[in-house]
Amino acid sequence: MLYLVLIILATLLIALVNILCSAFGNPWWYSLVASILATIAVILVDGLVATIIRHLPEKWFSHENKCFDVPKKEIKFYEAIGIKKWKDLIPELGGFTNFHKNHVNEPNNPKYIERFLLEINYGHVLHFLGVPFGYLIMLLDYGIYMGRGITIGLTIGIPVATVNAILCLLPAFVLRYNYPRLQVMHKFALRKQNRKNDESNE
Repeated sequence: MLYLVLIILATLLIALVNILCSAFGNPWWYSLVASILATIAVILVDGLVATIIRHLPEKWFSHENKCFDVPKKEIKFYEAIGIKKWKDLIPELGGFTNFHKNHVNEPNNPKYIERFLLEINYGHVLHFLGVPFGYLIMLLDYGIYMGRGITIGLTIGIPVATVNAILCLLPAFVLRYNYPRLQVMHKFALRKQNRKNDESNE
């Protein structure tokens, strides 16, 4: 809900600034329509990126892949930008994959935590990729929607893509910040499970 409100407000603000500045000498509705089209376009681009990433092999995003490890310097960066104060405000979109990442429901289940780590890796990769690909909206031809040449221009395209970049980066930062904690949790859960297996075999 928070993201939806932010998206609507940002779209209207971008349109308003362009209307007040009489961007490109177009009528007021032109800037409004272009802003709305740009917002819809960037959402569709994000959706396409997410769909492609989700269809890539799971082994590429496994917790065993050390390229996903989060260095201490990265954690310090997140803490420097105050992530502890705002991370709980960021919407969690696990409902799209039927796996929510805002709470660890089975802390003693290694398989569950492995799935959690997998979803984090999928999530932060698609969010990070959404940043550069979002700027591709400036290359699209919007004339097909209006029957005339609609161009979003730099004064609309860049702001819309930048808002998208911020809204993509924030959840990616939260996922990366939580990753080391889940790795530690996985190790403890695995040890506990192995201990139970050893005791049952005695």
